[in-house]
Amino acid sequence: MKTKKCNWLARLIDRITKKEQPNNDYFEYYNHLVTLQSGTRDFVDVYISDRDYCNQINFSFDYWTYDLAFFSYNDYDERDAIIKAFRKFYGEIDIKCDGPWEEAVKEYEQYLDPEEYDQDKVRPEYDAIMARKAA
Repeated sequence: MKTKKCNWLARLIDRITKKEQPNNDYFEYYNHLVTLQSGTRDFVDVYISDRDYCNQINFSFDYWTYDLAFFSYNDYDERDAIIKAFRKFYGEIDIKCDGPWEEAVKEYEQYLDPEEYDQDKVRPEYDAIMARKAA
């Protein structure tokens, strides 16, 4: 399976975390619309979408506590690229919330009852989702 290139996300994180970048801004970056929102200088909420608003990524980062929270992304490769980029600049970060992954886990947990569902199919899919947990 070919993985999607997410190098532009690492470059975007580099731009977002620079001191001269305002935490309240709107700009275009590699054909994506990026919105940064913040009420303080130690926190930023990032919303990224493509031009037709179909593929969307939303996460926040607290510069004081190094807490990263994900609210939406298209696939785990994008999420992992963002995490890797933040770790490159800040070292150890804490993933406080991974909403899409947590929703996927909840979806599969309801099918783990061995009496009702085909466990030979459900269990490997659940294990694959658990293996993608943000570390």
